[in-house]
Amino acid sequence: MENAEQVFVQKKRKSPRYNSRARAYIIDILEDAIVKDISITGCCLTSEKHVKLKLRSMYVLHIVPEDNRLGKFELLVESRWIRAKGDSNEIGFWVISSPMLFSQYKHLCHKRPVKSKPAKQAP
Repeated sequence: MENAEQVFVQKKRKSPRYNSRARAYIIDILEDAIVKDISITGCCLTSEKHVKLKLRSMYVLHIVPEDNRLGKFELLVESRWIRAKGDSNEIGFWVISSPMLFSQYKHLCHKRPVKSKPAKQAP
């Protein structure tokens, strides 16, 4: 039954989630979690330790991808749910933004020029 529930939830999502084996942590709160899946709008982590997160609170989530070529990055997230599953916990986050990625690539964002109306000429 769990697989049918997962398929239903995946179909309801606005953006697809991608399976992952990256490591994740929140300084002083969450240590050595595994990213179960991730998308541009959210992610799910698995942790074997007790999690001291407040729901609907914002955190900086540090992601360390499996592939070292990608490099570590940060996401600003909001905790949405925590679910106990046997000896582990699953934690769901909504991704608010990626501050580090924005700071690295903000030079690529150009402001649109403001179009001004031509001045009216006197008759």
